[in-house]
Amino acid sequence: MKKLALIVCALMLFSMVACTNNKGNVGGNNAVPNTDNGKVTDGTNGMTGTDGKTGTDGKTGIGTNGKNQTLTGKAEGYGGEVSVTVEVNGNDIVSVKAVGDKETAGVGSKAIEQLPAKIEAADSTDVDVVSGATVTSNAIKEAVNKALESKK
Repeated sequence: MKKLALIVCALMLFSMVACTNNKGNVGGNNAVPNTDNGKVTDGTNGMTGTDGKTGTDGKTGIGTNGKNQTLTGKAEGYGGEVSVTVEVNGNDIVSVKAVGDKETAGVGSKAIEQLPAKIEAADSTDVDVVSGATVTSNAIKEAVNKALESKK
């Protein structure tokens, strides 16, 4: 049994070594990370940093010029209206502030406290909702999307 486990481990190690390139990276994406605005991107998603460089798909984001733009959006939450203020710099979501005074304390309020930071970190609303506060979480995401749509 020990010999079988040893053989399996050796095969797994061999397959991992065989799948890496000479730099230790797995797979074919050998993109060199670029650090626009302190965020690491691989340059393939079309995001544009303040240095004006575009991704490999040739898409360019909305101009940055180093100036932040403040956007607002609203959506219906569990207890009432949820409003957000989103500060962006090009495609970078700099900050998100959510307000929903009529959301349930201890439930919806958790989404209002936690979700904005997740959206900022991801630069997207494609984040997990806060457990137990799905309606409020979805309202925050919808309001942020509405705010972002207003800049186009």
